[in-house]
Amino acid sequence: MMRSDWPVRILCVLLLCGAGVSGCKKEQPQASAPVDAGVVATAQAGGPETKPVAKVAKPLKFSGVTLKRDPYFVNVTYTLTNPGTAQGRGESCLALLDEMGFVTYERNLGSITVKGGTDDVFNDNVYLPEENWDSVLTVLLYTVKGGRCEGADFQAASEPLRLRATGEPASADAPAPRRPGRLEPGEMELSGLKLWQGGEGDEYQLRYTLKNVSRRRINAQVCVQGYGTDEDVSEDRASVLANNLSMHSLAAGATKTFTERVDLSDSQRWDEVVALDVFLDARGCESKPEKAPVRLRFDKPANVHAPREGWPPLDARDAFDPEEETTEEEAPSAEPAEDETGMDESDAYEPEEEFPQTPTPSDEETAD
Repeated sequence: MMRSDWPVRILCVLLLCGAGVSGCKKEQPQASAPVDAGVVATAQAGGPETKPVAKVAKPLKFSGVTLKRDPYFVNVTYTLTNPGTAQGRGESCLALLDEMGFVTYERNLGSITVKGGTDDVFNDNVYLPEENWDSVLTVLLYTVKGGRCEGADFQAASEPLRLRATGEPASADAPAPRRPGRLEPGEMELSGLKLWQGGEGDEYQLRYTLKNVSRRRINAQVCVQGYGTDEDVSEDRASVLANNLSMHSLAAGATKTFTERVDLSDSQRWDEVVALDVFLDARGCESKPEKAPVRLRFDKPANVHAPREGWPPLDARDAFDPEEETTEEEAPSAEPAEDETGMDESDAYEPEEEFPQTPTPSDEETAD
Protein backbone atom coordinates (compact mmCIF):
# COMPACT_ATOMS: atom_id res chain seq x y z
CA MET A 1 0.00 0.00 0.00
CA MET A 2 1.16 3.18 -0.91
CA ARG A 3 1.37 5.98 1.64
CA SER A 4 -0.63 8.91 0.64
CA ASP A 5 1.30 12.34 0.94
CA TRP A 6 -1.44 14.78 -0.15
CA PRO A 7 -1.72 16.42 3.27
CA VAL A 8 1.95 17.30 3.08
CA ARG A 9 1.62 18.72 -0.41
CA ILE A 10 -1.34 20.88 0.56
CA LEU A 11 0.59 22.27 3.52
CA CYS A 12 3.56 23.18 1.33
CA VAL A 13 1.31 24.94 -1.20
CA LEU A 14 -0.33 26.92 1.54
CA LEU A 15 3.02 27.90 2.98
CA LEU A 16 4.39 28.96 -0.41
CA CYS A 17 1.28 30.95 -1.25
CA GLY A 18 1.41 32.70 2.08
CA ALA A 19 5.00 33.62 1.47
CA GLY A 20 4.23 34.90 -2.02
CA VAL A 21 1.31 36.94 -0.88
CA SER A 22 3.25 38.47 1.90
CA GLY A 23 6.04 39.39 -0.56
CA CYS A 24 3.61 41.31 -2.83
CA LYS A 25 2.13 43.43 -0.13
CA LYS A 26 2.99 47.17 -0.05
CA GLU A 27 5.09 48.04 2.97
CA GLN A 28 3.37 50.25 5.42
CA PRO A 29 5.21 53.43 6.57
CA GLN A 30 6.80 53.08 9.93
CA ALA A 31 6.63 55.72 12.59
CA SER A 32 9.67 57.95 12.21
CA ALA A 33 11.47 60.21 14.57
CA PRO A 34 11.41 64.04 14.00
CA VAL A 35 13.91 65.14 11.32
CA ASP A 36 16.03 68.23 11.08
CA ALA A 37 14.50 71.16 9.15
CA GLY A 38 17.51 71.29 6.85
CA VAL A 39 16.96 67.69 5.85
CA VAL A 40 13.30 68.42 5.11
CA ALA A 41 14.30 71.39 2.92
CA THR A 42 16.75 69.23 1.02
CA ALA A 43 14.17 66.52 0.52
CA GLN A 44 11.63 69.05 -0.74
CA ALA A 45 14.19 70.37 -3.21
CA GLY A 46 14.20 66.95 -4.79
CA GLY A 47 17.83 66.08 -4.26
CA PRO A 48 20.97 66.57 -2.21
CA GLU A 49 21.98 70.05 -1.00
CA THR A 50 23.37 72.23 -3.89
CA LYS A 51 25.72 75.24 -3.77
CA PRO A 52 24.58 78.60 -5.28
CA VAL A 53 25.60 79.18 -8.89
CA ALA A 54 28.68 81.43 -9.16
CA LYS A 55 28.16 84.81 -10.83
CA VAL A 56 30.09 85.16 -14.07
CA ALA A 57 31.27 88.59 -15.19
CA LYS A 58 31.66 89.13 -18.93
CA PRO A 59 32.57 92.28 -20.88
CA LEU A 60 29.59 94.48 -21.76
CA LYS A 61 28.82 95.03 -25.44
CA PHE A 62 27.88 98.28 -27.19
CA SER A 63 25.32 98.45 -30.00
CA GLY A 64 22.83 100.85 -31.57
CA VAL A 65 25.06 103.90 -31.14
CA THR A 66 24.07 107.31 -32.52
CA LEU A 67 26.09 110.54 -32.22
CA LYS A 68 24.48 113.98 -32.49
CA ARG A 69 26.47 117.13 -31.85
CA ASP A 70 26.20 120.90 -31.87
CA PRO A 71 29.01 123.44 -31.38
CA TYR A 72 29.27 122.72 -27.64
CA PHE A 73 27.66 119.37 -26.80
CA VAL A 74 27.50 115.81 -28.10
CA ASN A 75 24.52 113.54 -27.50
CA VAL A 76 25.29 109.81 -27.37
CA THR A 77 22.57 107.13 -27.45
CA TYR A 78 23.68 103.51 -27.08
CA THR A 79 22.63 100.05 -25.92
CA LEU A 80 24.69 98.02 -23.45
CA THR A 81 24.23 94.24 -23.34
CA ASN A 82 25.45 92.14 -20.41
CA PRO A 83 26.14 88.55 -21.58
CA GLY A 84 27.26 87.43 -18.13
CA THR A 85 25.31 86.57 -15.00
CA ALA A 86 26.95 89.15 -12.72
CA GLN A 87 25.63 92.70 -12.67
CA GLY A 88 27.72 95.23 -14.57
CA ARG A 89 28.23 98.61 -12.90
CA GLY A 90 30.52 101.57 -13.44
CA GLU A 91 30.88 104.46 -15.88
CA SER A 92 30.57 104.73 -19.63
CA CYS A 93 33.32 106.70 -21.34
CA LEU A 94 33.99 108.53 -24.60
CA ALA A 95 37.46 109.14 -26.06
CA LEU A 96 38.48 111.03 -29.19
CA LEU A 97 41.41 109.56 -31.14
CA ASP A 98 43.66 111.14 -33.75
CA GLU A 99 44.93 109.57 -36.96
CA MET A 100 47.58 107.59 -35.02
CA GLY A 101 45.17 106.26 -32.41
CA PHE A 102 46.33 108.62 -29.66
CA VAL A 103 43.68 109.86 -27.23
CA THR A 104 43.15 113.60 -27.57
CA TYR A 105 40.17 113.94 -25.25
CA GLU A 106 38.41 111.72 -22.67
CA ARG A 107 35.12 112.27 -20.90
CA ASN A 108 32.78 110.41 -18.55
CA LEU A 109 29.37 109.96 -20.15
CA GLY A 110 27.44 108.71 -17.12
CA SER A 111 26.90 105.92 -14.62
CA ILE A 112 25.65 102.57 -15.92
CA THR A 113 24.06 99.48 -14.31
CA VAL A 114 23.12 96.43 -16.40
CA LYS A 115 21.82 93.23 -14.77
CA GLY A 116 23.22 89.91 -15.93
CA GLY A 117 21.60 88.52 -19.06
CA THR A 118 19.85 91.81 -19.92
CA ASP A 119 20.45 94.95 -21.94
CA ASP A 120 19.55 98.61 -21.46
CA VAL A 121 19.51 101.81 -23.52
CA PHE A 122 21.36 104.91 -22.31
CA ASN A 123 21.28 108.51 -23.47
CA ASP A 124 23.98 110.95 -22.37
CA ASN A 125 24.56 114.59 -23.23
CA VAL A 126 28.08 115.82 -22.51
CA TYR A 127 29.86 119.15 -22.99
CA LEU A 128 32.38 118.81 -25.80
CA PRO A 129 33.33 121.95 -27.77
CA GLU A 130 33.60 121.74 -31.53
CA GLU A 131 37.30 122.62 -31.54
CA ASN A 132 38.06 119.34 -29.77
CA TRP A 133 37.02 117.56 -32.97
CA ASP A 134 39.71 119.31 -35.05
CA SER A 135 42.08 116.34 -35.13
CA VAL A 136 39.57 113.55 -34.48
CA LEU A 137 39.68 110.51 -36.73
CA THR A 138 37.65 108.09 -34.62
CA VAL A 139 35.55 107.97 -31.45
CA LEU A 140 35.97 105.21 -28.85
CA LEU A 141 33.23 104.10 -26.45
CA TYR A 142 34.11 101.92 -23.46
CA THR A 143 33.11 101.32 -19.84
CA VAL A 144 35.08 101.18 -16.59
CA LYS A 145 34.26 99.53 -13.27
CA GLY A 146 35.29 102.56 -11.24
CA GLY A 147 34.33 106.19 -11.59
CA ARG A 148 37.26 107.56 -13.59
CA CYS A 149 37.69 107.12 -17.34
CA GLU A 150 41.09 108.80 -17.70
CA GLY A 151 43.93 106.32 -17.56
CA ALA A 152 41.66 103.25 -17.34
CA ASP A 153 42.07 100.05 -19.35
CA PHE A 154 39.92 100.33 -22.48
CA GLN A 155 39.00 96.61 -22.43
CA ALA A 156 38.73 95.87 -18.71
CA ALA A 157 34.93 96.07 -18.41
CA SER A 158 33.56 96.09 -21.97
CA GLU A 159 34.28 95.43 -25.59
CA PRO A 160 35.26 98.93 -26.78
CA LEU A 161 33.42 100.20 -29.83
CA ARG A 162 35.28 102.25 -32.45
CA LEU A 163 33.33 104.73 -34.62
CA ARG A 164 34.04 107.51 -37.06
CA ALA A 165 33.23 111.02 -35.90
CA THR A 166 30.09 110.79 -38.07
CA GLY A 167 28.85 107.77 -36.09
CA GLU A 168 29.61 105.22 -38.81
CA PRO A 169 31.70 102.13 -37.97
CA ALA A 170 35.46 102.69 -38.09
CA SER A 171 37.58 100.80 -40.57
CA ALA A 172 39.05 97.51 -39.40
CA ASP A 173 42.61 98.76 -39.95
CA ALA A 174 42.26 101.79 -37.66
CA PRO A 175 45.27 102.06 -35.31
CA ALA A 176 44.79 100.68 -31.82
CA PRO A 177 43.79 103.25 -29.18
CA ARG A 178 46.55 104.43 -26.86
CA ARG A 179 47.43 107.36 -24.64
CA PRO A 180 50.40 109.67 -25.18
CA GLY A 181 53.33 109.31 -22.83
CA ARG A 182 53.73 111.56 -19.81
CA LEU A 183 54.81 115.15 -20.37
CA GLU A 184 58.54 115.62 -19.83
CA PRO A 185 60.47 118.85 -19.10
CA GLY A 186 61.32 120.82 -22.22
CA GLU A 187 58.51 119.38 -24.37
CA MET A 188 55.98 122.18 -23.87
CA GLU A 189 56.36 125.97 -23.70
CA LEU A 190 54.00 128.17 -21.67
CA SER A 191 53.75 131.90 -22.37
CA GLY A 192 51.43 134.90 -22.73
CA LEU A 193 49.93 134.75 -19.25
CA LYS A 194 47.27 137.38 -18.61
CA LEU A 195 44.77 137.49 -15.74
CA TRP A 196 41.89 139.95 -15.56
CA GLN A 197 38.67 140.48 -13.66
CA GLY A 198 35.26 140.79 -15.31
CA GLY A 199 33.03 143.80 -14.91
CA GLU A 200 30.71 142.05 -12.46
CA GLY A 201 33.57 141.42 -10.05
CA ASP A 202 33.40 137.67 -9.48
CA GLU A 203 34.56 136.56 -12.93
CA TYR A 204 38.30 135.95 -13.30
CA GLN A 205 39.76 134.92 -16.63
CA LEU A 206 43.21 133.66 -17.56
CA ARG A 207 44.73 133.61 -21.02
CA TYR A 208 47.81 131.55 -21.84
CA THR A 209 49.57 130.07 -24.87
CA LEU A 210 50.90 126.53 -25.17
CA LYS A 211 53.42 125.37 -27.75
CA ASN A 212 54.36 121.73 -28.24
CA VAL A 213 58.05 121.76 -29.14
CA SER A 214 58.36 117.97 -29.09
CA ARG A 215 57.95 115.48 -31.93
CA ARG A 216 54.92 113.74 -30.47
CA ARG A 217 51.41 114.45 -29.25
CA ILE A 218 51.19 115.61 -25.65
CA ASN A 219 48.22 115.64 -23.25
CA ALA A 220 48.50 117.69 -20.07
CA GLN A 221 46.32 119.25 -17.40
CA VAL A 222 46.64 123.00 -16.78
CA CYS A 223 46.47 124.16 -13.18
CA VAL A 224 46.64 127.41 -11.21
CA GLN A 225 48.03 127.86 -7.71
CA GLY A 226 47.87 131.16 -5.85
CA TYR A 227 50.25 132.29 -3.10
CA GLY A 228 50.05 134.80 -0.30
CA THR A 229 52.96 136.65 1.22
CA ASP A 230 53.77 133.49 3.17
CA GLU A 231 54.10 130.49 0.84
CA ASP A 232 54.82 128.03 3.64
CA VAL A 233 51.18 127.21 4.47
CA SER A 234 49.23 124.02 5.02
CA GLU A 235 47.88 122.07 2.07
CA ASP A 236 44.31 122.73 3.18
CA ARG A 237 44.84 126.48 3.09
CA ALA A 238 46.72 126.32 -0.19
CA SER A 239 43.91 124.34 -1.79
CA VAL A 240 41.50 127.28 -1.52
CA LEU A 241 43.88 129.28 -3.73
CA ALA A 242 44.09 126.55 -6.40
CA ASN A 243 42.01 125.76 -9.47
CA ASN A 244 42.07 122.93 -11.99
CA LEU A 245 41.74 124.18 -15.55
CA SER A 246 41.33 122.13 -18.73
CA MET A 247 43.13 119.10 -20.06
CA HIS A 248 44.67 119.99 -23.43
CA SER A 249 46.08 117.85 -26.24
CA LEU A 250 48.54 119.34 -28.73
CA ALA A 251 50.05 117.63 -31.73
CA ALA A 252 53.77 117.92 -32.40
CA GLY A 253 54.69 121.53 -33.26
CA ALA A 254 51.21 122.92 -32.53
CA THR A 255 50.64 126.28 -30.82
CA LYS A 256 47.30 127.33 -29.29
CA THR A 257 46.03 130.15 -27.11
CA PHE A 258 43.34 129.42 -24.52
CA THR A 259 41.17 131.56 -22.27
CA GLU A 260 39.62 129.99 -19.20
CA ARG A 261 37.73 131.03 -16.13
CA VAL A 262 39.59 130.75 -12.83
CA ASP A 263 37.45 129.83 -9.83
CA LEU A 264 38.99 129.76 -6.37
CA SER A 265 36.93 127.77 -3.89
CA ASP A 266 36.79 130.91 -1.75
CA SER A 267 36.69 133.95 -4.05
CA GLN A 268 37.13 136.31 -1.10
CA ARG A 269 40.73 135.07 -0.78
CA TRP A 270 41.80 136.89 -3.95
CA ASP A 271 42.91 139.84 -1.83
CA GLU A 272 45.57 137.76 -0.10
CA VAL A 273 46.99 136.40 -3.38
CA VAL A 274 50.18 138.17 -4.48
CA ALA A 275 51.49 135.69 -7.07
CA LEU A 276 50.29 132.69 -9.04
CA ASP A 277 51.80 129.59 -10.62
CA VAL A 278 50.42 128.19 -13.88
CA PHE A 279 51.74 124.67 -14.36
CA LEU A 280 51.15 121.58 -16.50
CA ASP A 281 51.26 117.94 -15.52
CA ALA A 282 49.85 114.82 -17.14
CA ARG A 283 48.97 113.50 -13.68
CA GLY A 284 46.61 116.41 -13.01
CA CYS A 285 46.63 119.15 -10.41
CA GLU A 286 47.17 116.89 -7.42
CA SER A 287 50.91 117.14 -8.06
CA LYS A 288 53.07 119.85 -6.55
CA PRO A 289 53.72 122.91 -8.77
CA GLU A 290 57.45 122.77 -8.07
CA LYS A 291 57.57 119.21 -9.41
CA ALA A 292 55.64 119.94 -12.60
CA PRO A 293 57.56 119.65 -15.90
CA VAL A 294 56.21 123.04 -17.03
CA ARG A 295 55.69 125.92 -14.63
CA LEU A 296 55.51 129.71 -14.91
CA ARG A 297 55.00 132.22 -12.08
CA PHE A 298 53.61 135.73 -12.43
CA ASP A 299 52.49 138.53 -10.11
CA LYS A 300 48.80 139.09 -9.62
CA PRO A 301 47.69 142.33 -11.37
CA ALA A 302 46.89 145.16 -8.99
CA ASN A 303 43.38 145.58 -10.40
CA VAL A 304 42.40 141.98 -9.60
CA HIS A 305 40.74 141.71 -6.19
CA ALA A 306 38.03 139.93 -4.26
CA PRO A 307 34.40 140.64 -5.26
CA ARG A 308 33.01 143.74 -3.59
CA GLU A 309 29.76 143.51 -1.66
CA GLY A 310 26.78 145.08 -3.35
CA TRP A 311 27.86 144.29 -6.92
CA PRO A 312 25.08 142.62 -8.90
CA PRO A 313 25.46 138.88 -9.63
CA LEU A 314 26.33 137.55 -13.07
CA ASP A 315 23.40 137.00 -15.40
CA ALA A 316 23.15 134.92 -18.60
CA ARG A 317 24.80 137.63 -20.69
CA ASP A 318 27.93 137.48 -18.54
CA ALA A 319 28.19 133.68 -18.55
CA PHE A 320 31.61 132.37 -19.57
CA ASP A 321 32.34 128.90 -20.87
CA PRO A 322 35.44 127.56 -19.06
CA GLU A 323 36.51 125.50 -22.07
CA GLU A 324 35.86 128.11 -24.72
CA GLU A 325 38.92 129.23 -26.71
CA THR A 326 38.93 132.92 -27.65
CA THR A 327 41.03 135.12 -29.86
CA GLU A 328 42.81 138.29 -28.86
CA GLU A 329 40.01 140.42 -30.30
CA GLU A 330 37.30 138.54 -28.36
CA ALA A 331 38.87 138.99 -24.93
CA PRO A 332 37.26 141.61 -22.68
CA SER A 333 39.42 144.55 -21.69
CA ALA A 334 40.32 145.27 -18.10
CA GLU A 335 40.47 149.04 -18.83
CA PRO A 336 37.56 151.34 -17.86
CA ALA A 337 34.81 151.60 -20.45
CA GLU A 338 34.67 154.74 -22.54
CA ASP A 339 31.97 157.35 -22.11
CA GLU A 340 28.72 156.43 -23.85
CA THR A 341 29.16 159.32 -26.29
CA GLY A 342 32.41 157.83 -27.53
CA MET A 343 34.24 161.14 -27.03
CA ASP A 344 37.36 161.82 -25.06
CA GLU A 345 38.80 165.14 -23.80
CA SER A 346 40.01 166.14 -27.26
CA ASP A 347 36.42 166.18 -28.49
CA ALA A 348 35.17 168.57 -25.79
CA TYR A 349 33.94 172.02 -26.88
CA GLU A 350 32.24 175.02 -25.35
CA PRO A 351 28.61 175.81 -26.16
CA GLU A 352 29.52 179.21 -27.66
CA GLU A 353 31.86 177.49 -30.09
CA GLU A 354 29.10 175.45 -31.72
CA PHE A 355 28.83 175.55 -35.48
CA PRO A 356 26.28 178.05 -36.84
CA GLN A 357 22.88 176.63 -37.60
CA THR A 358 22.34 178.55 -40.86
CA PRO A 359 23.88 176.91 -43.92
CA THR A 360 26.89 178.63 -45.51
CA PRO A 361 27.07 179.36 -49.25
CA SER A 362 29.41 176.42 -49.73
CA ASP A 363 26.87 174.17 -48.02
CA GLU A 364 24.10 175.39 -50.33
CA GLU A 365 26.16 174.71 -53.44
CA THR A 366 27.00 171.17 -52.47
CA ALA A 367 23.61 170.20 -51.08
CA ASP A 368 21.57 167.85 -53.31
